[in-house]
Amino acid sequence: MEINRSVVLSNIRVLSLRHGNVSEICRQLLINRQQFNKYLAGQHFPSRSNLAAITDFFGISLQDLADPNFRPAALDVIAALGGHARLLASEPVASLLATSDARWLGTLVGVYEKYHYSSICRGDVVRSLLRITERDGMFLYSNYEAFPSSADPRHIEFTFRYSGVVLGIAGRLYLMDFERLQANELTFSIFAPVLRKPMRFLVGVTSGIAANAGREPYCSKAVLDFRGNVKPTRDMIRRASIVPPDDPSIPLEVSQHINSQ
Repeated sequence: MEINRSVVLSNIRVLSLRHGNVSEICRQLLINRQQFNKYLAGQHFPSRSNLAAITDFFGISLQDLADPNFRPAALDVIAALGGHARLLASEPVASLLATSDARWLGTLVGVYEKYHYSSICRGDVVRSLLRITERDGMFLYSNYEAFPSSADPRHIEFTFRYSGVVLGIAGRLYLMDFERLQANELTFSIFAPVLRKPMRFLVGVTSGIAANAGREPYCSKAVLDFRGNVKPTRDMIRRASIVPPDDPSIPLEVSQHINSQ
């Protein structure tokens, strides 16, 4: 039977969206997540054995999968999945994930101190605690910022906690995140890693819109200081704070980058 490959890939996307858990699909099919992302992005076509596994998993025939008018039963549940699920299963996001190079991203898993000038406390430097992890073939990260009270610096006045996705494209590291406590901010960072052993500093820029009344856009040079593939310690958490730019605890290499013209 001659089949239209674009129709098959489109129906695989629809079925995956309906299921709602791509990681679980990959586990059941014994197909690598990166490979399956390429199916969703329309970049690769499944082998005969993988095609048979996909049709068996969804309980349909190859003829159904190749039918441009195919509409699986209860497809309307897609509407109930919400925008985030539809976005994650969409072709543009699948293309990004498929393009990301997991081979060298795996070397970046671990804990970092992230330095950049603050958009809230002007003239001071934010030292946050950032952790990159790998889960089901995807690279994710969390970032913790703590702002001390101006009246009593020993006490934390407010915190930000970001959750995001890591992409490695053309030798550059892209970080995109969402602040999940106030739910009012996205930030974006780009770094150009020099993958040396031992690895220490990754330099780049970070940008966003300040989470204050003025909502000013900002962009600052940034540095990731690798602290090891370890669990964050209490001391690391305590160090996540606002510091003056001449604070002696800031590494010289960090200071030179964020203060350079």
